[in-house]
Amino acid sequence: FMEGIARSQSIQFIGIDNLTNDGFTSIVRALGSLSQLEELTVWGHNNIGPDGWSELRTLLESGVCKLKALCLCRNNYIGNEGLDVLSNGLRGIGSSLKVLRLQNNSIGNEGLLAVVEALQNCTGLEILDLSSNDFSSAAAGLGSLSDWLQNSPMILKYLGFECCSITDEGLHALAEGAANHCEELGLDGNESITATGLS
Repeated sequence: FMEGIARSQSIQFIGIDNLTNDGFTSIVRALGSLSQLEELTVWGHNNIGPDGWSELRTLLESGVCKLKALCLCRNNYIGNEGLDVLSNGLRGIGSSLKVLRLQNNSIGNEGLLAVVEALQNCTGLEILDLSSNDFSSAAAGLGSLSDWLQNSPMILKYLGFECCSITDEGLHALAEGAANHCEELGLDGNESITATGLS
């Protein structure tokens, strides 16, 4: 199966679910020859460790796959350390990346700062979804994202921060960049935001 994937030149989408770390690593290694790959989705209850994310970083850094969409969603438990590992890989994708989804991955302030740093080359990004992570103490990361948006020529079609425990302070840190550089901002489920934060 892995040999078949590695030889294919027509696969544009790969979806991965319910894999062990070894299974994930084997698939990622097989993707190294897929120059036509446009979307990689890894979602739902995968037991992936640091070496698995390192393997994905190596693939993305290689520049072989110029992904348009990277979706690492729903209980992959990347965490701050995993985002730090992946950040160089995200830089390697560059302007081809249109969609980045990182929902529900135990990302906090340090992970958000790593994401922002990694996005410096992603000038074609249209959708950034960071919903269902804990940004209750992430004013610095949210402020960094706001600064990046203000200094970038692009306009995001959607910026997702639903169910992220964002506070009034965090919203104020994010506000200027989000207000002027995205068409839609998802904030549902942030019950810590008060009328003061919205004013």
